[in-house]
Amino acid sequence: MRGRAVLGSLWALALALPATAQDAAAPRAPADAVPPLVVDTRSAGAERGFPPIMTIDQERLFMGSLWGQRVQAEVERRSREIAAENERLASQFAAEEQELTTLRGTLPPEEFRQRADEFDKRVVAVRRERDTVARDLDAQVEQERTAFLRAALPVLAQVMEERGAVVVLDQSAIFVSAQSVDVTGVLIDRINRDIGAGKPVATSGQAAPQPQPQSQPPAAGAASGGPTP
Repeated sequence: MRGRAVLGSLWALALALPATAQDAAAPRAPADAVPPLVVDTRSAGAERGFPPIMTIDQERLFMGSLWGQRVQAEVERRSREIAAENERLASQFAAEEQELTTLRGTLPPEEFRQRADEFDKRVVAVRRERDTVARDLDAQVEQERTAFLRAALPVLAQVMEERGAVVVLDQSAIFVSAQSVDVTGVLIDRINRDIGAGKPVATSGQAAPQPQPQSQPPAAGAASGGPTP
C-alpha cells in the first residue's frame, strides 16, 4: 500500500524563514512560495518501526548545515564592516557639526544657514544609504535561506520515502512529540554530505555608492545638537 505525503504546511513556513541568520522573528509568507511537495511513500517505513510523522526544527536545520554556517560567517563579517563604517561616519559628522557650530558666530547668517542646510542634506542621504546597506544584507540572507530550502527538498523527500512518512511538521507548531519523529539531525548530516555549503546566492542588486562626508563645515541642526547618521 502506498500513501501520499504532503509537505505543503512545512515548506510554506520554511520559505518564510526570518530575514537574517541572527533574527528569530515570526516568518512572513513569501511571494514566491513553491507549491506543496508530494512524495510517494511505502509502508516499509512503518514495518521498520518508523512513525508516519516526521518533524524538523527549521532554524537548527539551517544553522546546523554547512550552508547556514557559511551564511552566518558572512553575515557576521558584513555586520562588523557596516557597524565600523557607521561609527566612522557618525564621528566625522559630529566633528563637522562641531566645526560649524564654532563658525556660527563668525559667519554671516545666510552663509551659515546655507552650510547648515547642505550638512542636513548630506546627513539624510548617508542615513538612507546606510539603511539600504542593512536591508540589502537582510535580503541576501533571506535569498540564501530560500535557496537552501529548495536545495534541501530532494533530501527531505528521500528521508520521507525511506521512513514511509506521510507528513512533515515544523516543531514550532507542535506541543509535544516523541523524540523519534525529529529528523533534523538526520537531515543536517544528509544535506552536509550531499549539498555542502552551497554557492553564494547572487543578490538582486548592489548597494548604492556611499555618500562621503566632506571636509568643509556642513551643518543642519548644529545649534540643537544636530542630526546623527
